[in-house]
Amino acid sequence: MAKKHFERDWSTLAPELLNVIAKSLSEISDFVRFRAVCKTWRFSTPTTDLPPEFPWILGTHNSEQHRLFYSVTTRKIYTILDPKYLGKRFLSSSQGYILCDLTDQDPSCHNADKFSLLNPLNNHEILLPAWDLDLYYHASIGAWQGKIGENVVCCKCLERRGHNYKLAFCCLGQDKWCERDLDYDGYFRCFLLKSLVFMVEAGTGVTKVIDLFTGTLAYVIPPVEKYMQSMARKHFLEKFYYHVEVSGDNLLVILRCVPSDGYSDVWFDVYKLDLGGSNSPCWVKVNNIGNQALFIDKHGCFPLEAGDFANVKANCIYCADFFDSEIVMIDIETGDGEFLECPSIKIECWFVPNLQRLQVQ
Repeated sequence: MAKKHFERDWSTLAPELLNVIAKSLSEISDFVRFRAVCKTWRFSTPTTDLPPEFPWILGTHNSEQHRLFYSVTTRKIYTILDPKYLGKRFLSSSQGYILCDLTDQDPSCHNADKFSLLNPLNNHEILLPAWDLDLYYHASIGAWQGKIGENVVCCKCLERRGHNYKLAFCCLGQDKWCERDLDYDGYFRCFLLKSLVFMVEAGTGVTKVIDLFTGTLAYVIPPVEKYMQSMARKHFLEKFYYHVEVSGDNLLVILRCVPSDGYSDVWFDVYKLDLGGSNSPCWVKVNNIGNQALFIDKHGCFPLEAGDFANVKANCIYCADFFDSEIVMIDIETGDGEFLECPSIKIECWFVPNLQRLQVQ
C-alpha cells in the first residue's frame, strides 16, 4: 500500500519559532531569502531584526545597470541589476543609503543638479528637492545624521560664477536646499558631525568649527604642530584627513600611504579633541578608542561598535581604496597592518547593509 504524501504548510510555523530561526541567521542574504518564503515569514521577521553584518564594499560594474557589493567576511560578490541605475552616479554612502546624482538621468535638468538617496537592498529611494542654487556640487561631507531625530544631506559646493566654496544642505522632509557661506576661498576639507561642520584650511592646518544651521563659528582648533607642513599639501588633505565622532568624542585621523619598495607603508595618528575648559581647544594624541573600530574610504570615516558586529576587531582602522583593490586593517595601538582579501574590483566606498527605511520628518 502506497504511503500517503503529506505536504507541510510552512506558513503555519509559530511566530516565536520563526523569530528564533531569523535571529540565528548571520548573513543579510540569508535573512532576505528567509523573509521571501511567504507573507507570514516576512511579517514575523521585521527588518529591525536584521543581523548586524560587517560592512560591504561597494564596487563599480562594467554595466551602468549593475552594482557590485563585496562581503569581506564571506568573500561573496553580490550583483544587483536595476534599470534605474542607468545614468545614476553614486557619490557616497551612509546609514545603508547612497547619495546619487541623477542629473545625467534627466535631460530636462540642463544646468541644474538633481539628487536622491537610494537603498539598493530594499529599492527605497528618497528624491531630494530641486537644486535651485547657483552652485556646482563638489563632494558630500558627511553622514546624513544631523540633529537628533533629524536627517540632513550636506555637500561642499563651488560657485558657478566664482571661485568661492560654500555648503549646501537639505533636511529630509523640507522642500528646498539652503546654502552657507564659509568666508574662505582656498582649498579645504570638511566633515559634518551632527550639526557641526569641521573645516580644515589647507594653508594653515587650522580647523574651524561652524554650526551648520546658524552659520555661527563655534570655535577654532589650532593645527597639530607635528604635521602642519604635511597638512598643507593638497593631496594629503584630499584623501587622508578625517573627522569622526566616536563614543561622544570628536576624533581627528591623519592617515597616508608612503610608497616603499613597490608596496605602501601606512602612516597614521589618531587625536581626540580637548576643548580645554577655559583654555583654547587642542588635539590630544590617543592610541586606544575602546571597543570601537573605524572604517575609512576616500569619502569619509564612520565608527562601529566591535561587539555588535561579527569579525570587527576593536581599536582598529579598516582602510579601503588606498591600495587599488586592497583593504587593510591597522591596529591603532601597535600600528601593525594586515591585508584583507578582496577581488580585483574598483572600490567606491564602504557600505553598511540595511533594510530599514530612513524616516522623513
